[in-house]
Amino acid sequence: MSGADDPIPNDPYAPIAALYDLEHDTFTDDIALLRNIVEIVGDPVVELGCGSGRVLLPIASDGFAVTGIDASAEMLNRLDVRARDLDDAQVTLVHADMRGPLPIDASTFGVAIFSLNGLMHLETQADQLAALTEAARILDPRGQLVIDLFNPTPSYLSGLDHGAHLEGIWRDDAGREVEKWSHRVIHPATQTIGTRIWYDSMREDGSIHRVRSAFTLRYIHAAELELMLERAGFVEWKFYGSYELDPFNDASDRLIALAELTPS
Repeated sequence: MSGADDPIPNDPYAPIAALYDLEHDTFTDDIALLRNIVEIVGDPVVELGCGSGRVLLPIASDGFAVTGIDASAEMLNRLDVRARDLDDAQVTLVHADMRGPLPIDASTFGVAIFSLNGLMHLETQADQLAALTEAARILDPRGQLVIDLFNPTPSYLSGLDHGAHLEGIWRDDAGREVEKWSHRVIHPATQTIGTRIWYDSMREDGSIHRVRSAFTLRYIHAAELELMLERAGFVEWKFYGSYELDPFNDASDRLIALAELTPS
């Protein structure tokens, strides 16, 4: 292999933003559910950990006002460019840590979203609780919180805890194959997943270009999430096991929470 590897930065998404989009833009399993919730509850909508807009842009295209909050300036830059293609869409971007305090007034939003494991990017229970508390502060008392996590069953976690693993192959805009590899280590004592990912593509001269990053995720069990929601100020919540809102059970792939601040 020739060519220097890119260094691991403080912002783990800065070097891989375009490659992240190449991998995730085609994932739409959750979009219909989120659009439905916004249609019922109403805007404005905020996504905490919005990335480059995979979730927010379809909602904005429906005519709803959306705000995206993310700590990665590079991901927000990509979202800003993409949002320009939406005529008359009201898209606001906030470069901030979702743990808060956010530069947003209380009781602003009708719907607040932590999509596709976004809450897991905070590495401690205290940080996750801080983000949930901040979401409660900026959510209208009659609003709706949506949290989408994977269900951390023993079998699922065991499947993650492996050596180098090829996660997928895509083609970039130039038609080159891009391979994504990962290495994850599960730490049950802290409920964390030490994660390294790298994307390899072949240059015209036959050398390999590698872009890599590293970060830690913290998984959340259902019983713990209930306690955190209560401490954050939510009074009612329901858990579901799929994007079709099937009942949550031991075999569920997802842990999807819909929570409210005001009793129904």
